[in-house]
Amino acid sequence: MKENQKMTMGERIQAFYLQSGGPNNEKINKLLEKHLLYGKDHGAKGYKETFEDAFMETVLNDPSLLLMYQHLQRWRAKKMKQNERGEEELHRLIERLKALEVELTNIKVTLEEKHSNLKRKRDFVSF
Repeated sequence: MKENQKMTMGERIQAFYLQSGGPNNEKINKLLEKHLLYGKDHGAKGYKETFEDAFMETVLNDPSLLLMYQHLQRWRAKKMKQNERGEEELHRLIERLKALEVELTNIKVTLEEKHSNLKRKRDFVSF
C-alpha cells in the first residue's frame, strides 16, 4: 500500500503487527511506546499524545465543532463567574449572620439584666 493512501484503523493495526512480528512478540510494548512517541500520526515527536490532545485537535480543525466548543467555554466561564459571586455573597451573609448572632446575644444579656433589676425593685417595693 502506498504511503500517501489513507488506511483504516484495522489496516494500520495489521500493518503494525506484520512489521513488528505479530501480537505475541515480547518487544511489542516497547515498539508500541516508540510508535506512540515518534509515529508521524501521533502528534509532536517525542510527546505521547493523550486522548485530550486528539480530542482538541479534532475540535479545533472542525469549524462547527470549534464554534460549539467556544460557546461551551463561554457558558462555563459565565457559570464559574456566577458561582464565584454566589460564594462571595454566601460568605458575606454568613459574616452578617454571625454579627447578628452576637448582637442578639448582647440584647438578650441586656434584657436579662433589666429584667433582673426590675424584679429586684419589685421585690424591694413589696417587702
